[in-house]
Amino acid sequence: MDPGRGGPGRSRDPPLHVRTPRGRRRSPSRPSAAWVQARRSTQCPTAPAPPGPGAGREPQHGSWADLPADILGLVVGRLPRANDRVRLHAACHAWRAAGRSHGRPPPPLPLLVLSDFALSSFCADGAMTRARRLPLPSRETAVDVRCVGSFQEWLVGVQLNKGRYFGDGRCFLMNAFSREVIYLPPPSVSTHFIDAYSRSLPIANGSGTVHCTVNGAQYVMSFCKVDLSSSPDPDSKCAVAAISVHRSSAKLALWRTGMTSWCVCQGGCMSKFSDIALYQGKVYTFSKFTTNLFVFDITEDDSGLMVSHVERCVAKLPEVGESYRQTWNIVEWHGKLLLVVTYIGGEGGWHNICKIGVFEVDLSTNPFRFTEINSLDGDCIFISPCSSNSFRACQYDRVEGDLIYFIDGGLYPAKNAPPFNRSVYNMRDGAMAPFAAEIPDYNLRAPDGSLMNPTWLFPSE
Repeated sequence: MDPGRGGPGRSRDPPLHVRTPRGRRRSPSRPSAAWVQARRSTQCPTAPAPPGPGAGREPQHGSWADLPADILGLVVGRLPRANDRVRLHAACHAWRAAGRSHGRPPPPLPLLVLSDFALSSFCADGAMTRARRLPLPSRETAVDVRCVGSFQEWLVGVQLNKGRYFGDGRCFLMNAFSREVIYLPPPSVSTHFIDAYSRSLPIANGSGTVHCTVNGAQYVMSFCKVDLSSSPDPDSKCAVAAISVHRSSAKLALWRTGMTSWCVCQGGCMSKFSDIALYQGKVYTFSKFTTNLFVFDITEDDSGLMVSHVERCVAKLPEVGESYRQTWNIVEWHGKLLLVVTYIGGEGGWHNICKIGVFEVDLSTNPFRFTEINSLDGDCIFISPCSSNSFRACQYDRVEGDLIYFIDGGLYPAKNAPPFNRSVYNMRDGAMAPFAAEIPDYNLRAPDGSLMNPTWLFPSE
């Protein structure tokens, strides 16, 4: 509702009535236009009050700002989409305060953010709304930027350098609703004025080493997925982990609040990433071509974040005879780590999904033990190249549970194939169905034809 307008269907300013003692009546005086305009800018629009005993003689009018806080709280809880809640909070101060004071409503439904910061809302029936581009910081409006990650209300953006060999120019965090911006160190630098600090670590239960450097004199990175441990609040110890793939060279980059440079990690175990996750203070990465899960222990010292231990954990997953290729996604669910495996092949060929497997990872064993599960207790999983997470679908009556929504670019490697697999998988009966048909293919490709990886956004309120 627009705070500068009256209730639904009103085209004129409602008359302002003055209460008088019983038995006396006084005609309302018409206020000046300037006074009405000033009143409009500070209060909610007025709405008719319920009819009373004297309603037949003279209508009484109340204020939308006087709606009880418990009613407004219930209204917020019945708004599943984040943008609708933003509109309600923006109506006036009274509505914003009431909506936040009456308990904590369930988190809104996820949002899909395309690479160019165009935002589409997930609806209760599984459809997607038309994408609309978010306003960007003024510093970024004149350059090419792309979204490469998210956490709750925060999006991660990077600036594209025009030269193909120069990596990303800037990296920033932006709150999708308040528009607050936090700049991180640039992903690519040629000089640094602080002495470098480095460490080489052998890979336990494997071969090779990982070389990590903080304040390096030179590094070039192009981020394709960025994960955060928490919201980047001033008092939080937010950690950031990023996958960089540039000129066929893969790197792991780490950062936390206060660091002026990335901790850049290189090694043979990072040649082909499939996915990455920050979980319980550690970084988990999955190899793209082998079932090797690598765990990076992180410590903090005067230089910032640094890797203290790297270990390879061989994953023993069930085989599917008719498949010849798999993709993996790491998802957190109820404090547990899940591995979602897409088996590709079978009678339909390279573009056919023949099975979806969801495995709970037991981190207490080595190698890790994987137990396949067939239910999410009514929850849903949303998977995209830049962000994947679970969602409590049972909080809303019309949202079906035990579904996995895919917008994943790992299925179709051919040049003229669809840019992304957009489908929903039902864990109860194993059925697959199309998803997000409202988003045209051209919205998922850049002008040069390259893929524009989308990311799911999960606002907390």
